[in-house]
Amino acid sequence: MKPPLTSALVVRTCVCTTLVLVLLFSSLAIFAPLYFHPLPGNHTTTTTPAFPDASPTAVVYNISNSWRALHFCKSAYCPVDAVVNWSCGSACGNATTDFHVFNVYENASTGNSGFSGMDHEAGKIVVAFRGTANTANWIQDLDFWSMPYPHPACGELCAIHRGFYKAYDSMREQLLQDVLAMHAQYPTYSLFITGHSLGGAIAVLSAIEFTTWNLPRTHSPLADNLSVSAAVPTGVTAADDPAHLMPVELYTFGEPRVGNVYFTNWSTSVLSQERQFRVTHARDPVPHLPPRSWGYLHVPQEHWYPADDSVYMRCADRSDAEDPACSNSVYSTTVSDHLLYLGTCTRCSCNAATMEEIYNYTLSPEVEALLATEYLIDHTPPAAVHSR
Repeated sequence: MKPPLTSALVVRTCVCTTLVLVLLFSSLAIFAPLYFHPLPGNHTTTTTPAFPDASPTAVVYNISNSWRALHFCKSAYCPVDAVVNWSCGSACGNATTDFHVFNVYENASTGNSGFSGMDHEAGKIVVAFRGTANTANWIQDLDFWSMPYPHPACGELCAIHRGFYKAYDSMREQLLQDVLAMHAQYPTYSLFITGHSLGGAIAVLSAIEFTTWNLPRTHSPLADNLSVSAAVPTGVTAADDPAHLMPVELYTFGEPRVGNVYFTNWSTSVLSQERQFRVTHARDPVPHLPPRSWGYLHVPQEHWYPADDSVYMRCADRSDAEDPACSNSVYSTTVSDHLLYLGTCTRCSCNAATMEEIYNYTLSPEVEALLATEYLIDHTPPAAVHSR
């Protein structure tokens, strides 16, 4: 689906070019309810620069782990009783067959939920988050309010989406206590965090915090003495002694942008690039929100599936820019692409009723116009932008 261009606005002269840009940027005012508070920093810092031929960091994307992560996300959409008993059919079975649920987290006000537990088959502590049940309404109601990121190591210029942090903070304290308890019981297990949609944003915030905790890989008095109030980095980094720190692995699906360029730069330095994967699918609109023109920027590393099959692209995104050749290369307004990943639906069950609902989801004209504006801004030729 191509963006709705008006045929009368064909760029033929410098005067026409200026008119097009004025109309495009003026259209942002039309969506005042959607554009609230820009993030700190010059918005031009998020403009995509020229990219190298390959990512500066060699990243190994594990399709099997991605499949398991997706099914943990699917399980998070299942009824609580089914999750607690790990009896949610193929959603649970395709994730792992030997799983003990430690706790379930629900937030009625935000509509998101998740769970934690131990995957004894893989030797991992798992934390999984789902998005909201009504995806179309959530996209429609998504605002762009920001807030300072409350981690002192990130710096005062770091800002994140206020709603995403509120959703994470609503379950944060209990989650941190639970992971510490599981880590004390299984100190050799690694930490596996995953999330879909809004759950992907929560997963990013969770993974960053746990990484800065620098939990030891083997049991020690340090693990016994840690508390939620001690969520400030100990000063030990993975570069100092990575073999003795619990690895944190992150897989997200259809994740929205979480913070600004300062947040992304810092979080990229914290998270291991070999262990964080942002999976996107075809024309999924959610990864394009909140918009880059308002200072938001994705955390690497994107892996884009252009279609429903197993062919994907390892994208060349960095801590200061997103790859224009991956999901940013298409005009993305297909809600069903947000609810279908790796050839399956992201809901608990993919029965006929669920699939019909998925394919009937549509975006509002306001959100489609917003995405069209972002697409046009991203794909306006540089010569046209600088014309006078």
